[in-house]
Amino acid sequence: MASTIRQFRNVSLAIGCTLALIATSGCKRDPNVRKQRYLQSGIDYEKDAKYQEASIQISNALKIDPNFAAAHYELAKTYIKLSSPMLAYQELMRTVDLQPSNVPARIDLGQMLLGGGVPDRAAEQVKAVLAQQPENADAYALRAAIEQKKGDHAAALSDIQHALTIDPKQANFHAMLAVISSSVPQETGVKPEEELQKAIALDPKSAAAHGMLATLLERRGDKAGAEQQNLAAVQADPKSLEARATLAGFYVRNGDKTKAEAVLRKAAQDMGDKDAAPELLRAFYTQSNMGDQAVQTFAQLAGSQPNSVPLQLAYARTLLQKGDFAKAQQVADGLNKTHSQSPPVENLNAVLLVHNGKNAEALDLMQKAVKAAPESVPLQLTLASLQAQAGNTGAAETAFHEAARLDPSSLEAQGGLALISSRRGDSTLLAQVANNTISLHPDYAPAYLWRGTAEANQDQTEQAEADFQTAMKKDPNSALAYAELGQLRLKQQRVAEGRVLLEQAVEKDPNATQALNLLVGLDLGAKQTDKALARVQAAIARSPNNGILYNDLAVLQMGTRDFNGAVETAKTAMRLDPNSIDAVQTYSQALAAVGQSDQAIGIWEKWVSAHPTDARAFTMLGTLEEAKGDSAKAAGYYKKALQIAPNSPVAANNLAYLMVENGDSVDVALSYAQTAHRGMPKSTSTADTLAWVYYHKAAYASARDLLEDAVKTEPNNASAQYHLGMTYLKLNDKANAQLHLKAAQTADPSSKSAQEAGKALAQLG
Repeated sequence: MASTIRQFRNVSLAIGCTLALIATSGCKRDPNVRKQRYLQSGIDYEKDAKYQEASIQISNALKIDPNFAAAHYELAKTYIKLSSPMLAYQELMRTVDLQPSNVPARIDLGQMLLGGGVPDRAAEQVKAVLAQQPENADAYALRAAIEQKKGDHAAALSDIQHALTIDPKQANFHAMLAVISSSVPQETGVKPEEELQKAIALDPKSAAAHGMLATLLERRGDKAGAEQQNLAAVQADPKSLEARATLAGFYVRNGDKTKAEAVLRKAAQDMGDKDAAPELLRAFYTQSNMGDQAVQTFAQLAGSQPNSVPLQLAYARTLLQKGDFAKAQQVADGLNKTHSQSPPVENLNAVLLVHNGKNAEALDLMQKAVKAAPESVPLQLTLASLQAQAGNTGAAETAFHEAARLDPSSLEAQGGLALISSRRGDSTLLAQVANNTISLHPDYAPAYLWRGTAEANQDQTEQAEADFQTAMKKDPNSALAYAELGQLRLKQQRVAEGRVLLEQAVEKDPNATQALNLLVGLDLGAKQTDKALARVQAAIARSPNNGILYNDLAVLQMGTRDFNGAVETAKTAMRLDPNSIDAVQTYSQALAAVGQSDQAIGIWEKWVSAHPTDARAFTMLGTLEEAKGDSAKAAGYYKKALQIAPNSPVAANNLAYLMVENGDSVDVALSYAQTAHRGMPKSTSTADTLAWVYYHKAAYASARDLLEDAVKTEPNNASAQYHLGMTYLKLNDKANAQLHLKAAQTADPSSKSAQEAGKALAQLG
């Protein structure tokens, strides 16, 4: 009997063990248990400030359950710690979509939207929170910040005071009250310094409160007290890069760059795993013109932390700034061994490829990189720049728009859009970009220049002048501001004032090519060619390594028919800037002018071999072949350019003109001519071509209207005068026909248009 019982117990024990194993195995397979374990693991890593590891673990939880709201919120907080605001924003949006009742997520999202310059959308989050919790102090504080941003200081003051009645022990509320009360013109009864002291008393580790108090004391002239508070901010939160940057800024403002450098260097050393810290130090060196010191410092920092990708990248970028591409390539080679797929490393590789003349490879690399990481703003910006260099304006604009969507505060994205819209003559887009930028960066001087330019283009003279004056106040050393205002004065026929402003622009910056070119134009208009040449040569003497200036000189030499001199000068421009398509264009035109058209064509054939997606290059090949008289080859090149960039105005214009001259389809030519005129609405050339197509379609009234405007703008355009004369013949207005045909002969007696005009006059008798 005993043996039977013992045997039964053994069976029971075996069954129990089996059940335990099954239960354990079941737990391991249960997705709910697994996702919770990953989430908790991520939270534990967060507590240890291991944010990269935390993001991996939390992402693993989301792979199991993509709708796990708690994990999305935790991942958002981790991304904030990793200084990845766009990724954090996406996770916060996903959180509130999945869990609308998550009040902390809504508050965080609102703060991020406010910081991103969209206060109205931030206000939507406040409204949603107050609908759930009418007395939520954080919501009132956020609404106060929104109202402060919009300039409604009284409402902001009321809301932050209400937040304090709900929760008087919130340190950041007291700090916010101090800031807001300082903005209210009338007496509020609030003493900002006392409120900041309360904030510090409640939270001695509040770096923000110490920093605000430092700012207040500095404004009052208490520099010793301000320094003490800035140091206290760093001590309160040693991991706060903002606190260290503020301290460095204090030292810079007070003329102590040595201490500023020490602070930023220590930050880069302590926070070498974050992109922002090394970049802050690099920016300091750039602004202080301390290139040699920058190379030395980053060489030491990168050497002491060889596994820090941000420090290695900062070192490589510093080398690039100094023109040491060989060493930069060595750094890139090291990074490629371990981080070749990292977006910043891919960016670096693209820059080096461009330097080596491998633009097509660089563009291909960026297209693949953006496809793999479409949310990367730096990649989008690099792709946009490469597309622009390749002449793919539409693709460049798309990439700049995407970068601006991802980061509305990106000045590089807005600047790229401004440049594209300016070149295209799109004043509507230029004004829109300017207004967006001003709303986010009200002290950014170039944005006022963009808006002023758009206004000047639309003949809104008073508004343009006001914006140019604002830009000059925001940045008194902006040569471009003087140049733009000078150009406006010329447009107003106030030539003497305009000349003075343009001279001031060149004095401030010898590389101010816009002002220089306008002055050269004035010299040429006054038939002072020698003065124009001397002016450009003087600028080159002040800035001898500026390829743009050499290109300008070559263009001027072309205008004075010194074609051999232009060839040599353009060659120098190409040597200084091998990737300048403008220099290549000038060089090829100079070669063609001295009878070396085949060599000029060979230059462009070599260029398109290295830049197969450069529409402008194919357009130039078409122009050269057209000049040689090979219209079939020319048309082929223009079509190739339009395959790459369908809205390319020059290629479309030239192809349309060739088609009507060769008797091809007028309807197809009309489509191309309309594309060209849309792209360059103020161009006499595109107006002339479109009018000539209308002429061939017997739409003589439409042709006349376009050509009348064209010759008013450019009375010495022989082609437009000839076409207008021929149009008046079709309208049976012989007097005007003779007038404009003779004008064509006078404008350029040796041109084909003048010769054709002579034939027409002879037939008229």
